[in-house]
Amino acid sequence: MKKLLLASILMTGVSISAQASADKGNETGSVQGVVIDAETKKPVANASFTASIRKASFQKEVTTDANGKFNLSNVPVGEHTIVIDKVGYRATKKEAILVKEGLLLKIEFEVIPAEEEIHQPFMAPITIHSF
Repeated sequence: MKKLLLASILMTGVSISAQASADKGNETGSVQGVVIDAETKKPVANASFTASIRKASFQKEVTTDANGKFNLSNVPVGEHTIVIDKVGYRATKKEAILVKEGLLLKIEFEVIPAEEEIHQPFMAPITIHSF
């Protein structure tokens, strides 16, 4: 009986140790901030925001709210590249954004209005044949 109890305790210890090692691979942080127009300094709503980590296959996309704010949670630690894209603005790319374990990184991005914008939909030519 004592041997069974001892074996059970040892197995529990191994199980807890394995779980702790597995959890260590899930180190994350958060990125929070705002996207603003570089000229007007007003928030940019509905801007697509993508973060990706260089050393892993991580990519996460969110959209800014009506106040230009965004929140990325459970972002793996490490250096990330962040791309912000919104019609009417130049795409903005920031590299080497460092996310640290358990910390909240606050960032403000300024986006530059595009110089020229084309809003014409593509119109394919139509040929009509009468029989």
